[in-house]
Amino acid sequence: MRLAIELANTVHARQGEIRDELQAPADLAAWLDAAAPLLAVPVGSPRISRTDLAAARDLRDAVRAIAVAVSAGQAADRAHIERLNAAVRTAPRWQELASDAKAVTARHDGKPVPGALAEVAADAVDLLATGRLGVCAAPGCVLLFLRDRPNREWCGNACGNRARVARHHDRHKQPTSPRGK
Repeated sequence: MRLAIELANTVHARQGEIRDELQAPADLAAWLDAAAPLLAVPVGSPRISRTDLAAARDLRDAVRAIAVAVSAGQAADRAHIERLNAAVRTAPRWQELASDAKAVTARHDGKPVPGALAEVAADAVDLLATGRLGVCAAPGCVLLFLRDRPNREWCGNACGNRARVARHHDRHKQPTSPRGK
C-alpha cells in the first residue's frame, strides 16, 4: 500500500457516516506506528503535538481534495496544491552509503513527524502526477485507491458489487403509480 493512500483513507465512511481516524495526537502516533514499515525514515516513538496532528490532517485534506478534483476531470485548487508542496519541502532527506559500502540508509534532517509527513506528501505528488490515485465511485464510499488499471472505478470488490447492484436496481425499478387510479 502507498503512504498517501493510507493517510488519505483515515477519513472513511462506515454505515453511511463519515469517520475521521485522526482526532487526537495519540491517533496520529498509532497511524505512524502502523505506517512504519512503509516509511524510509524511522520515526520511532515521537511525542506528537497538536501542531503535528494539524499538519497531518491538513496534508490529508489537501491530498483528498486534489484527488477528488483530478478524478472528476477538474482543476485542483491552487491552495491545496501549495499545501501539498509545502509539506514535501518540510524535511529534506537523502540517502547515505553505509560504512560497509553494501547498504544504503535513508536519512533526514529535522524532526521525525515532519519527515514522515514529507515522505507521505512526496508519495502523493508521485501518485497524483502519474494519475494513479483514484477516488472510489461506489455510493457512500469516500476511500482513495491505487489505480492499477485505467478503467478501475472502485477501491475494492465490495464497493464494485455495491455499485453494480445499485445500477441494476435503478435500471429495473418500476415507476410508482398513484394509488386509487
